[in-house]
Amino acid sequence: MTVQHGVDASIQTDDTWQDDRLRKYRRMKRKILEFIAKHKSAQLSVDRANRRVQALQKEKKRLMKEAKANNSNTNGDAMDTSQEDEDEDIEDIAELEGEEDEEEDQLMDEDEDIVVKVEPPPKLKRTTSRTRKPVEVPRDEDGNVILPFQISSLKVLELGEVVHDRPSFHSERYVWPVGYCVERTYMSMVDPENQTTYTCQVQDGGETPLFTIRAADAPEEEMSARTPTGAWALVIKRANEVRHRESANAISGPEYYGFSNPLVIEMVEGLPNVDKCINYRRRSKA
Repeated sequence: MTVQHGVDASIQTDDTWQDDRLRKYRRMKRKILEFIAKHKSAQLSVDRANRRVQALQKEKKRLMKEAKANNSNTNGDAMDTSQEDEDEDIEDIAELEGEEDEEEDQLMDEDEDIVVKVEPPPKLKRTTSRTRKPVEVPRDEDGNVILPFQISSLKVLELGEVVHDRPSFHSERYVWPVGYCVERTYMSMVDPENQTTYTCQVQDGGETPLFTIRAADAPEEEMSARTPTGAWALVIKRANEVRHRESANAISGPEYYGFSNPLVIEMVEGLPNVDKCINYRRRSKA
């Protein structure tokens, strides 16, 4: 009698085959859910980064508005704008946190014995502006100012000498030293496509100071007036005319000359005879 060895058909029930297929199905389902979880976590990180970029763009616009507001003495409006942008940033962060919780709830498996653990992306930390090291006036061992000195777009070449015995050479807010000389960049008066360097000086005009400006690309022409704003108004008018547009620019001559810059104020107030200017009120720390 021949004995044939093989699979015992009695133990190969339908339930055994179903259990095996179910285990494979659950393993595959778990991997799919893990993949979905990682994908959604990565998508959340991308969304958070995009929102942060938008928040930084809003912050940039706010700072620009605030700078313009400071120049035109409208600090109140700038503060309002700042508060609105800050509120919008907080709303964006709160919305993101809500989305994280919602995504985690959706990733729970339908079967009680299959749970996918999802690690949410790290919480977004609101960055604070770093404290910049203040710019200091360069001085030698004897305490004298080292020139030339670059302050942003302004280059200080000479500080000049204080004329204290003629009242028109200073005001309550500014001192106009004779010989003061700076350079700065602005739109050209002859080339509508480019900018040029302007040399601004304070000269002795007799009873009053004379403010003169020369452009590097038109050195034969000199713009002069009895006030810094008057001199710069002539430059701006010519620069706009060559560009065929109206002179609608509102400028501050002392600012363009650098007299409103805190570092220039510090250097000018360090000149001899400033304390003898009877109308001037010192603004920097002595």
